[in-house]
Amino acid sequence: MKVAILSNFFKKESDYKEVEEDLMEVGKAVKRVLENYGHQALFFDVNEKTYEELRKSNIDVAFNVCERFNGSSLFEPHIASMLELLNIPYTGSGPLTLATCINKVRVKEILMHHGILTPNYQVFYSRNKKLDPELKFPLIVKPVCMDNSIGITKDSVVHDEEELRSKVGFILRTYDQPALVEEFIDGREITVGIVGNGRSATVLPLSEVLYNKWPENLDKIYSYEAKWQKDTDSWQGLSIDCPADLPKYQEYRIKRTALQVYDILGCKDYGRIDFRLSKEGVPYVLEMNPNPGISPVVTSDEQPDFMPYAAIKSGMTYDDLILKIFEEALDRNDMTIKILPSIKQSIVSTVPLEKTKEGIEKEMEVKLKESPEEIARKK
Repeated sequence: MKVAILSNFFKKESDYKEVEEDLMEVGKAVKRVLENYGHQALFFDVNEKTYEELRKSNIDVAFNVCERFNGSSLFEPHIASMLELLNIPYTGSGPLTLATCINKVRVKEILMHHGILTPNYQVFYSRNKKLDPELKFPLIVKPVCMDNSIGITKDSVVHDEEELRSKVGFILRTYDQPALVEEFIDGREITVGIVGNGRSATVLPLSEVLYNKWPENLDKIYSYEAKWQKDTDSWQGLSIDCPADLPKYQEYRIKRTALQVYDILGCKDYGRIDFRLSKEGVPYVLEMNPNPGISPVVTSDEQPDFMPYAAIKSGMTYDDLILKIFEEALDRNDMTIKILPSIKQSIVSTVPLEKTKEGIEKEMEVKLKESPEEIARKK
């Protein structure tokens, strides 16, 4: 099968080089997995020329791990829109879901409409806006539309109005967008990965961010420093535990809520939901991450992406996770494929020497529509 890997090469160093290096690694890792399983994987560095390149490429399906266009994550939904216009099936969520979920305020409005708990909040378009008297300190201040913890720093939790005004002003100046001010839930931080669609969606083992060596003078938040910058006290002060040590009833409640959020927001193939637990153990949804990070777990001295780490803890390999996401996208688009054995395992021994290239390609044939007999069997 001819697969387009949509990702990015970042040639110029930016303020977020750690994020960009990670994004490049994801594209390379996905390409490696698909090639090992017999696919023709082509890497596309998404830019202004990509639409025309894809139109002429005769691609069967796209594995979309592109999170930036011209350096901005705000254009991520447009990549999925481009694939829709070209009628190319693709992995992950569609443009509406991506556009909705990058706006944290919009997500909170939708969740509140459905009765799902999320921290109380207020949006600030000016640092001088009057604070809602219903909001109680401490509060956390973050940009409305950023990802990868960008804009969430070690001083994002504020304890009085003077700190609040200062942090709101910083967000407005730095990111040229409104500031989201939320009540800070000072409790356990739980992350939930989901793979699949509809009733077949599977919840991976829950992960917890442990602040076991955290500096005493800092509020416990998974900030940009903690997530990406290895030379900081924040990065060195936390670890990821999976599966999280939770009572069964609490684990069930979190999983059920996660599946509701995933369904309500229209996520496809895979996603991640972040929670904070109150001191009473009540789960509050912080945000929904469609098409979350799926970097391979490299070494023990790196913070792993939650989805691959949880998948490995469930008994899957990294390759299994990538192939599962890929197969979910194919099923969703009424496509089926025969996956060849891994080259590293047995592809050489199972293919006769006299078999031609055309014969191998025939084994990888894609059937775009299921037969009536197959549909009947599924029912």
